[in-house]
Amino acid sequence: MTIYQTIRLGTVQAFTGVSPPHAVEPVFSRSSSGALCCRYIASDGKKPVLVKRSVELMGLMVEEISYQRLLCLIVFCAFIAALTIGCLSRGEKTMNDEQASVDKILTEPDYDYEGFVDYIYNGDTYKLWYGRIGSGSGPPALVLHGGPGGNHHNLVAFQALADERPVIFYDQLGCGKSDRPDNPSLWTAERYFDEVRAVRDGLGLKKYHLIGHSWGTTLAVGFAAKHPDGILSISLHSPVLNFPYYINHVTPKLKQGLSCLNGEAGQIIDDYELRGVGTKSDYDEACMEFTKRHVTRTWPLPEAMKKLIAARNAVIHDIMVASGSELNVPGNLKTVNVTSQLSRLDFPVLMTCGNYDLCTPAYTKWQSGFANDPQCHIIQGSAHMTPVDRPLELLRLQRAFLREVENPSNNRVHRAR
Repeated sequence: MTIYQTIRLGTVQAFTGVSPPHAVEPVFSRSSSGALCCRYIASDGKKPVLVKRSVELMGLMVEEISYQRLLCLIVFCAFIAALTIGCLSRGEKTMNDEQASVDKILTEPDYDYEGFVDYIYNGDTYKLWYGRIGSGSGPPALVLHGGPGGNHHNLVAFQALADERPVIFYDQLGCGKSDRPDNPSLWTAERYFDEVRAVRDGLGLKKYHLIGHSWGTTLAVGFAAKHPDGILSISLHSPVLNFPYYINHVTPKLKQGLSCLNGEAGQIIDDYELRGVGTKSDYDEACMEFTKRHVTRTWPLPEAMKKLIAARNAVIHDIMVASGSELNVPGNLKTVNVTSQLSRLDFPVLMTCGNYDLCTPAYTKWQSGFANDPQCHIIQGSAHMTPVDRPLELLRLQRAFLREVENPSNNRVHRAR
């Protein structure tokens, strides 16, 4: 008695394993039960030889096998299935653990210290909010958020560094929890460069690291060039240091890459923002494609991003950037360029960006050319919001960089990935 293993084979030779010069002929017949049977007869020109037999089962021609061979096959398949399930379970557990870590670091920290520092400008005193977490022995890290008009919420992943050092977040004037004066003359890059000094002095930072993201990188370099004392390193994530270059060489390519609205999305954005023509629905659709491609790849948005959006100051953004897409910059940032200041900094520089970043890899690498011996890394699977899209990879690079700066005898982090 035999039972059958179902195998679909494309050719007689593949099924029988017999190849020329032998000729293989299938001979069909019916069994007493009416099932179609086939014998494969090979001939070397002298005598026919029975090579294989098969029977029809569920519409397929299947090779006869013994119970002993079937038992071995069952044991083997069971082993492979168990191995596969085990690997999938371990992989799922790893993914769940990673997601739990991401969820934790994207949650607003329980700050050890939280309050305000005074900032005096043109005779007026303003309150700047800060939050500090971590009591590690390493030098503190001061985090500068993007925007302009943004806040610290999308950068809270850097709290993961607090196991080795204090991490300090602060909201720039007019942003987040800081004072929001109704004075348009305050919203300039030069005034913001001056503002960071008040935070440094108010918190008594003597030796510290600067970490900036997006507009925060402009702020970090502009401030560091004027007030380098005490800065141990500067980290520039998704840097935008030269706005004229960004406007003239980066955004045209980003616009060309948009595909919605019959490939006219870039033109629709320009028409709406620069010429005041077009419909808001088309403009919003074009901006959404750009956002999902180049701003953040994480959807639905996590709470950190929702808080960023809810607490942003659109007035500041409208004055300094003056466009919703950020593919055009007709605001007062349009002439800002701090690359020459970057070249004068004599402490270690780290640069990163996402491979889908609006501050593109090519743009980031071009900017890194102005730094003295920088480290530059491209983070795969991320757009502009690397602290949200790929926080664990960003933190791995950031942590390694800070350790290396503080322990220069250690091996260098691999560069220019």
